[in-house]
Amino acid sequence: MTLKNATIGFLLVAAVVLPGCATAPPLSGSINGPNYASSQGGFSVPFPVSAEVGGGVVSDGPDSVTFHDNWGSRITFSSIPFKPQSSMMAVLQSQGRERALAEFAKRQYGDEIVVHYHPDTLDGTISFIFVRPVGPRTGVAMFIHGARVYVVETDMLPGVQLLALNDDQSQHDRQVWLEGRAVTLAQTMDVK
Repeated sequence: MTLKNATIGFLLVAAVVLPGCATAPPLSGSINGPNYASSQGGFSVPFPVSAEVGGGVVSDGPDSVTFHDNWGSRITFSSIPFKPQSSMMAVLQSQGRERALAEFAKRQYGDEIVVHYHPDTLDGTISFIFVRPVGPRTGVAMFIHGARVYVVETDMLPGVQLLALNDDQSQHDRQVWLEGRAVTLAQTMDVK
């Protein structure tokens, strides 16, 4: 056996064996069947991506989880606490959920967003489109439960963006769909 053949053989064995040795980064939360439960954020959610297309948890922390799949889906669920004496609580008590959520969203995402209120969804949910300087449009939905704001972010799939018509009505329809998707995903959260 020549040195060249031995090297090629070693590289082939390494290519087959090493991927099986790699371990996924440890999760902060836990997976129980088709559900993910956060470790500290007080929520669980069914997997919104399919394993058949490479879907799974990409990253998580005590109060958030991000799912991704091979089609380009990126969906993040977060839980953000606020203090009882905070300005968030003051606005919530004096002006209601809609105003409190809108103020919170503008602090987090900027003044350019246009917020839509859904009073019958999760005791009051807002949704909007967030446009990053670079990257896809993101549908965002958020609601309040207890002393926490729960947030869902979902990106427009790259294929939808590329294949869709670019007239004003088509763009509007895609944004309405994306906001609706964020609101639907928010309703899948089981909050504690």
